[in-house]
Amino acid sequence: MSSDFVTLPLLAPDFRLLRADAVWVTIANWAEGFNERYGRAEVIAGKNAYSPDQIRARCFAPASVKGIKRKPSIFRTSYIGKLIETFAKDFRWFFEEQKHLNIDVDRFRSAPYVWQHHDLFQTRGLKLAKRLGVPSVLFVDAPYVWESRKWGVPRSGWEWFAKRWGDSLPCREADLVLVVSEEVKRAVLNLGVEESRVLITPCTVSPGKFDKTKANEVRKSLGLTDNFVIGWIGSFRKFHSLDLLVDAFRDISSAIPSAKLLLVGDGPERIRLQEKVADFRLNDRVIFLGNIPHNEIHAYISSFDVAILPSQSNEGFHYSPLKLREFFAAGVPVIASAVGDVKSVIEESDGGWLVPPGSKELIAEMILKVESDRVAVDSAAAKAKKYALTEMGILKQIKMIEDYFGINSSTLDEPNCHAPVKRA
Repeated sequence: MSSDFVTLPLLAPDFRLLRADAVWVTIANWAEGFNERYGRAEVIAGKNAYSPDQIRARCFAPASVKGIKRKPSIFRTSYIGKLIETFAKDFRWFFEEQKHLNIDVDRFRSAPYVWQHHDLFQTRGLKLAKRLGVPSVLFVDAPYVWESRKWGVPRSGWEWFAKRWGDSLPCREADLVLVVSEEVKRAVLNLGVEESRVLITPCTVSPGKFDKTKANEVRKSLGLTDNFVIGWIGSFRKFHSLDLLVDAFRDISSAIPSAKLLLVGDGPERIRLQEKVADFRLNDRVIFLGNIPHNEIHAYISSFDVAILPSQSNEGFHYSPLKLREFFAAGVPVIASAVGDVKSVIEESDGGWLVPPGSKELIAEMILKVESDRVAVDSAAAKAKKYALTEMGILKQIKMIEDYFGINSSTLDEPNCHAPVKRA
């Protein structure tokens, strides 16, 4: 196969509409895998095309770059305020779908399929696939209306419209729907999609990006050379249950004098948690780093001795956490609440330890146990890294797509050698 003959398109909305950095990282991971597999991939977002590196450079930029966040007004946090804001966002998504996709189709003529990230009402990638005469692949983190209801986001009066035309239509039109977990699969099936057209492909990362040498530089720069570093990264939202982690760290801080808690990221819960840490008089033991650009984050993750993934409850947990994959790819073992996809990954890999959800006492006990047994930490770290290399690679998931459509990659450099569309 000619390494530069096939250019595969990935369709996503403009950055001004899709602002979730973690989602863009997922898109970049897929694009990176397609680059390796086919020779070239382009992310078509709005009117522009991006490489994976260009996307990563935009993700998790420091607040000084993105602008200072302000506390939302009382009206904005009220039911009416949330309702108006949700309607405005949905209208923008609907309006975006009406725009003409003005791109040079010819450069994608040899693509075996078109990949699109699922966003409300968006079918431009599905339409492009029909123009090219190739199958369409829709990647679904979660149906929008279904997930919004979990978060208490109101859509009074138009929920049926958003569900039918925003979520159901794209999923039913796609030739193959990729979902991140069993629960998301059930939600997609409830939209009327045939089960034979749904595959589970959890979020993945590239293990090659993680470098212990740079991690040592990070530890040295933060004064953590001789410390036991407990780490977490993310967007500081309520569902991350970081109170459990902070409370557990307070309980073990005196028993492990060398322990430091390193929290990377930013979000609505950060200020409250910083105040809580100050109340505990742990400012010298807990480090809030703020956002780190994603093309630099790997060194910080690799600096952890152990990572924590807390959760209050298993009820409704539908995520395939990207951070869990990043921890494993870095060779960092994980103490995690036994919920959803996290539980199955830890059990299959033996790359960490599980505790019941909602218990800060058991998180604290496990940290104490793990810190006192560095042999166990090293063993779990090696197993986590191995699992990331063998089971979490994006190329494995690309192979699932090829097998589904019956694509022979050795013929991809031949014009019009596209796979037939496979329907139930």
